[in-house]
Amino acid sequence: MKKALGLALALTLALSLSAAAEETKGTIQSINPADHSIVLDDGTRLWVSEGQFTDLSLGDQVQASYEMQGDKKIVIQMARPGLDGSFDPLSSIQTGD
Repeated sequence: MKKALGLALALTLALSLSAAAEETKGTIQSINPADHSIVLDDGTRLWVSEGQFTDLSLGDQVQASYEMQGDKKIVIQMARPGLDGSFDPLSSIQTGD
């Protein structure tokens, strides 16, 4: 019973945290290596982890989920479009591209 209650509590917490995440997408206009931030074409500044940062280049299109930490938008997940231009990883598989 305690395991089920703990699992239910953990699942509820995980779902509430993911609901707090926001999303944005755009083209990278500037990269600041000093603080691991990028600025998108709409002016949105995002802070990314070292692992995410090493793969980014000016002009890349990205879609990012982020959480506000203070006044910073901290990226928790980032994606680039597939070969078909979609951010949906299953799209090109379904169309046969």
